[in-house]
Amino acid sequence: MKILELGKFYAPERGGIETLLKSWSEGFVRRGAEVDCVVAHGPQTPASRWRTQRETQAGVRVHRLPSPRELFGVSLCPAYLGASRRFKPDVVHAHFPNPLADLACVLTPAHIPVVLSWHSDIVRQKALMWAYNPLQQALLRRATKIVVATPFHFEYSAWLGPYRDKIEVIPFGLDLDRFLAIDPASAAVQALRARAGGRAILLNVGRLVGYKGQKHAVAALASLPDAELWLVGKGPLEAALRHQAATLGVSDRLRFFGDVADSELPVFYQACDVFVFPSETPNEAFGLVQVEAMACGKPVVACNLRSGVPYVCREGETGLIVPPGDSVRLAAAIRRLLSDKELARTLGEQARLRARQEFAESVMVDRYLKLFGQLLGRGGA
Repeated sequence: MKILELGKFYAPERGGIETLLKSWSEGFVRRGAEVDCVVAHGPQTPASRWRTQRETQAGVRVHRLPSPRELFGVSLCPAYLGASRRFKPDVVHAHFPNPLADLACVLTPAHIPVVLSWHSDIVRQKALMWAYNPLQQALLRRATKIVVATPFHFEYSAWLGPYRDKIEVIPFGLDLDRFLAIDPASAAVQALRARAGGRAILLNVGRLVGYKGQKHAVAALASLPDAELWLVGKGPLEAALRHQAATLGVSDRLRFFGDVADSELPVFYQACDVFVFPSETPNEAFGLVQVEAMACGKPVVACNLRSGVPYVCREGETGLIVPPGDSVRLAAAIRRLLSDKELARTLGEQARLRARQEFAESVMVDRYLKLFGQLLGRGGA
């Protein structure tokens, strides 16, 4: 089976969709497929933005297209448009939203199935939908199947309702083995925990940007005197969060770790007591970091967004769900987990089990290959 992946960026670029694209591509190769992955040059490869760069990573043929300009955060790569004719795949797998890749799907020959992974509705550039919607509607009509990661992605979408008969639900999955391999009693974990001086550790992993809602976790910290908040990630709001912490008098219990290497991240998850996920808008469509924390047996406190977030973290089963933007309720949920060790342990163990059953990379890859095979008349992969 020849699969053409149409993505935005590829490793070493970092991000949720980039992590998934790598998982899909390498997973398909391990199952015997040929994979060409067509993406734009990203910030990690600025010197090559004017030329096509080709390389092979773990059997995946990666093609980074010239992208000398961006418009509204979208890489302008005209070379996307002929990808399906150039690579002659059996199936095209694309990732919405990505405008030029979306147009490439519309231009794909009719005999080639197009599977569209709908990551979320367009939220940040919603004001431009009057101009983009004709292309979006053409894409939805052209797609053979539209895959959403949770039923909520379909239920809350403003656009997918008329295409119910094309919808498939396949949750995102991650390589969980690297998280399961870290012993909570290891010297590395214990050394990290020692930095908290006996306080409980609240962990958040993500870019320091508005919709991630870290400001609400900082506000909650003011009423949790026996806890520290650890922020892993960089972003433009770091200075504002530091100022907020100083104003609230919690600077000594707020730690910024910046970007942490993937190899070190499991140690942070194992060291924490509660994973705090206060994202406050549907820009947070799923929350892969929730799955990483769950794989390490950690209870999650997340927000009740109109997205896939509360599908991943189930209220009372793998964590606690609170209203978005409510630091008081957020603090109360955290306090409940810190004071009730048995509840935290039970939720953490159930979280670990749910991560392995529903959100493992191998489960996701097998489900996609089964779908591709059905579209190609092979009955499976």
